[in-house]
Amino acid sequence: MIYLILAILCSAGVSIFMRASEKYCQGHYGILLMNYVVCVLAGLILTGRGLTQTDGKGMPVTIVFGVVTGLLYCGSFILLQWNVRKNGVILSSTFMKLGVIVPAVLAVVWFGERPGWNQGLGFILAITAILMIHLEKGKIRTEKAYTIGLLLLLLGGGLGDSMAKFYDVYGNPGLGSFFLMLSFLVSGIISGILVFRGREKITKYEVLFGVLIGIPNYFSARFLLWALADIPAVITYPTYSIAAMALIGAVGVLMFREKLTKRQWGAYLLVILAVGLLNM
Repeated sequence: MIYLILAILCSAGVSIFMRASEKYCQGHYGILLMNYVVCVLAGLILTGRGLTQTDGKGMPVTIVFGVVTGLLYCGSFILLQWNVRKNGVILSSTFMKLGVIVPAVLAVVWFGERPGWNQGLGFILAITAILMIHLEKGKIRTEKAYTIGLLLLLLGGGLGDSMAKFYDVYGNPGLGSFFLMLSFLVSGIISGILVFRGREKITKYEVLFGVLIGIPNYFSARFLLWALADIPAVITYPTYSIAAMALIGAVGVLMFREKLTKRQWGAYLLVILAVGLLNM
C-alpha cells in the first residue's frame, strides 16, 4: 500500500507543478521535453543498477512494451491538446480522467481479476465523482463536441496507464526501470521533434519546471509499477486516479485559491467514500 500512496503523491505533484508553471511557461512542448529529459536521466540511473541484478532475460518484450507505452504517453498528450482546442478544457479533462475505466475493465476481462461488491460500488462512485467535478450543468455544449476525438483521448490515456499492468504480468520485473526509461525516451524524442518543428524556445522556466515535474512524473510511474505487483489493478487504478484528483483539488483550494461549487464539494466527499470502499 505504501507504493500506491507514494504514487498518488507523486502524481498529484505533477499536476500541481504543471498548474504553477502556467504563469511562466509559454510554449506547448518545451516543458514537456524537459520533463522527459529528467525522466530519462532518472531512468538511466536506476536502470544501471537494475541491469546488474538481472541476466537481461525478457529484453525484447521490455523494448516492445517501452516503445508502445512511450507512443501512448505522448500521443495522449497531443490528443489532449487537440481536444482542448476543439471541445474545451472541461470535456477534455473529463474524458482524460474517465480513461481509468480502460485499465479497470482490462483488469477484469483480460487478467481475470474479480472485484468484490465494495470495489464495484467504489468504482461507480469514483466515476460519478469525476463527472460531478468536471461537468457543471450549463457550462458545456456537447452538440459541438468532436466525439471521436474525446473517445480516442479516453482510450489512449487509459491504454497508456494499462501498460504498467501488462508489463507487470508479461515483463521482467528486473528490467522495470529500463522499461520506464525507454517509455520516457520515446516520448522525449517525439516532444523534441515537436519543439523543433514549432521553433519553441527553451527558457530557464521550462528547465526549472521540467525538473520539478519530471522527478515526480518518473517516480509516480515507478511506484505505480511496484504497487501493481502487490495490489490488484481493479483497486490500484481507480484509487490512484481519484485520490490524486482529490489531493490536487485540496491544493488548488488552499494554494491557488480556487473556488469549488457545492456540486464539486459533494463530489469530493464521494471520492473519500469511493477510496474507502475500494480498499476495504
